[in-house]
Amino acid sequence: MRKDFRLTHSQNLLTTPEYVASYVTYTSQDRNKTRFNVEIIEANPVVSVIVLNEHNEVAIVPVFNPATGKWFYEVPFRSFNIKDHVLQVAEEVVAHDTGLHLRDAILLTQAQNHLDPKSSANFHVVFGRVQTLFDESNEDVKWVNIKEAYYRLKTQLKYDKPFMEDMYLGGTSSDALLIYKFVEE
Repeated sequence: MRKDFRLTHSQNLLTTPEYVASYVTYTSQDRNKTRFNVEIIEANPVVSVIVLNEHNEVAIVPVFNPATGKWFYEVPFRSFNIKDHVLQVAEEVVAHDTGLHLRDAILLTQAQNHLDPKSSANFHVVFGRVQTLFDESNEDVKWVNIKEAYYRLKTQLKYDKPFMEDMYLGGTSSDALLIYKFVEE
């Protein structure tokens, strides 16, 4: 039987414009009064953008992850203020990360975060296309055929092999690519 837990204590540890880290206690409402303590992050929503060019190649960029001290590949992504329009944010992040103009952007999903039990960030995935035939992308952008990207992701997940060039594909991008695959089929 599932216990009914209620928030009984919350203490903010760190507050930034993007998130609030807190230490919280939940207590069961049965006679045992089971408690558990956890650090959580109440965060702004995140948008990940699946950017395909005319060759059906997906854009990935290197991103430093301070939590691990390592570089990962990621599709363009950014946290944003809930008051901002998600498609406009997607266009801005693609322009910033790739130097290209996102066309025909569509919102594939917007959902509460069910993947990270310590974060409340809503997760949005946007899909759009860019033109690389006449416009050059930033030099850091790597273009990977979408089918090859899925093969590399499968190899990373199944055998713990780097996605490409000794770097792994980050979790946000893995989730975004899988969502794109499920929604687009």
